[in-house]
Amino acid sequence: MIVSHPLVLLLLVPAVAAFGWLVRHGDRYLTRLPGDWERLVAPSLRTFVGREATQGAAPQLLGFLALWVVLVITISRPVWELDEAADFANIAGRVIAMDLGGGADIHSQRLAAATLIDSAPDVPTALVVGSGDAFNVVPLTTDRNFLDRYLNVITPDVMPLDGQAIPVMVAHSEAILTRAGVVVGQVILLTGGEPPALGAKYVARWSRVLATDPETRDEWDGYAKYLDARLVSYDDFTPAADDLARQIERARHRGDHAAVRDLTPYLLAVAALLWLTLFRRRRTQ
Repeated sequence: MIVSHPLVLLLLVPAVAAFGWLVRHGDRYLTRLPGDWERLVAPSLRTFVGREATQGAAPQLLGFLALWVVLVITISRPVWELDEAADFANIAGRVIAMDLGGGADIHSQRLAAATLIDSAPDVPTALVVGSGDAFNVVPLTTDRNFLDRYLNVITPDVMPLDGQAIPVMVAHSEAILTRAGVVVGQVILLTGGEPPALGAKYVARWSRVLATDPETRDEWDGYAKYLDARLVSYDDFTPAADDLARQIERARHRGDHAAVRDLTPYLLAVAALLWLTLFRRRRTQ
């Protein structure tokens, strides 16, 4: 169990002191008659009458002390660590999709992909290429040598189909992230040249980034909105990297909360029950 505000527990000191006083002197003070009753009752009967007059006072004081202890512990906000906390080892994944059917320069795309990999080397990255269709090149991995080996041999000449099907590439890339079960996913489309005609708009499942040459960035603004993607150029991937870092941080924060259980509601229920017991009717004879 973890206490979020441990200094609050210092408020238990008065409760401990009161309990010690009750144990040592409770019988003597709780059986004394209050006020002028000492003069009206014979000395031999004072102890007996005082005990009857204060019947139930000690349990009530103990109830107040217990209530104080529970409320102090509640304010300190204890949480219980779960042994079966969620595994966030695969918290993030990123797919770099290279559009080889347009007019983008392959050397610029390779350099952009290498820059993206360097920006977050610990994030598993997959490579996808596309022309008239989309194809897997490298699965999600953090092996830089493996990524570089395939990145250096990708050329438009190896594509079996001609054409440009960007929505198919995006959907194919998002399917990789979905199958991997990552919490945070990002699809980065590397393209260039003239943007294709717009099709039917569809909702983004993962975070999307469309990157193009600085000279043609303005021409791709409408297509980026169609894809619901952030538009960046090859010379500045900082916004894309910052977006991914923020999403990962939020996912880790949610994971920390998912790994513990807040005990405050249960302690408040116990405090309410203790409070109700203080109002019970005393038995009269």
